[in-house]
Amino acid sequence: MKGYDRISFFPIQLMAGWFTITPMLQDLDSLAARIGQMVQFARQLQTERTALQARLKNLEQERDALRDQLMRREADSSSMNERIAIHEAELQAVRAEAEASQATLQIEATQYKSECESIRQRLAVSQADADRLRVVADKARDSIDSILMRLPGASQE
Repeated sequence: MKGYDRISFFPIQLMAGWFTITPMLQDLDSLAARIGQMVQFARQLQTERTALQARLKNLEQERDALRDQLMRREADSSSMNERIAIHEAELQAVRAEAEASQATLQIEATQYKSECESIRQRLAVSQADADRLRVVADKARDSIDSILMRLPGASQE
């Protein structure tokens, strides 16, 4: 029959009024061995916990470094996107200005071509008038020469 000591709650073997200490010592040895295993297991868990905490700390530092790197890259990307937008706006402004200049130059070129054609026509008319005037002047000179030759006292050349 097994009973329990009121103070320690360890099983005590009762044999016809006598109790033996051997099973109790065996139980204590077994308990001490289990406590030793538990202590060893607790130390192992503590070591693993420490290693995991160190690993966690390293991973957190790596995460923070990667987060900082990501933030820098995002800032760089944002800056580049802003610069690209500014350059695109400037490019559009330059294109618009170039197109306006080209349109103005085309209008001026058309006006100059028209003016040049008008001047050519006037030149052709002027040249035709000059040619007619030359012919008329030559005829008038011939007529005057002929009249002068008929005048009395004119020398005959």
